[in-house]
Formats: sequence, structure tokens, C-alpha cells
Amino acid sequence: MLLSKIAEIVNGKMLWDFEDKNCSVCGATDMVSELLAVGRDGMVLVTGLATSQMLKAADIVGVGGIIVVRGKEMNEEFIEMAKSYKIPLISTKLVMFTTCGLLFCAGLKDINGNSVELYKWKV
Repeated sequence: MLLSKIAEIVNGKMLWDFEDKNCSVCGATDMVSELLAVGRDGMVLVTGLATSQMLKAADIVGVGGIIVVRGKEMNEEFIEMAKSYKIPLISTKLVMFTTCGLLFCAGLKDINGNSVELYKWKV
């Protein structure tokens, strides 16, 4: 799914003019250590943590883009650092749970490669 479509689904705002990328996996965390442990190359990271440490970890893991939730304000230094790492940034006012749920239902897989189809029988 293209990041532009992902931004549309979460009613998000793209914070810089990045090249649209295709991402198929999504994960969420506010912990740098967890991102380093379970992050996947090309994944969309949903987080409320807008720090240089999270950006550095996202670069190491190779995330395809970051969605910052809860309408958190990001300073220009953070946005410029994301640009320098070529990590697309999207901001949404939604909470993490809603953001992940919308993206999962729209077809993104979790970091283990599971899709919503796996769970439909339980609902």
C-alpha cells in the first residue's frame, strides 16, 4: 500500500514531500528497544515518540515510513532529521490503537506477516 494511501486512511498529513513508497507491514511502539528488536525493513512504524533516538533506530531497522499519532507536534529539527534519513513522516490526530486498526483492516499485515483474514472467524 502506498504511503499516500496510508496517510489518507488515517486522515494524516505528510510532513515533507517524500517519494511515495509501497509498504505492506505495520508495527507500533513507543519504545526504541522494541523497534530495534522486532522492526522490519520497509515497515510502517506507528508511534507517539518523536525523538532523534526513534529516528536513528528507524533508520537502522530500515522502516519505510513513520506515522506519529495523537497529533503530537514535531519540531523542525526532527522533520529535517527524517528528511536526511529519507524516512517519510505522517502525522495523525488518531490514537495508536485506532491508527493500527484502520491500517490492519485496510490490508496492511502485522510484523509477523499476519493479515486481518487470519482473524475474521473470531469476530
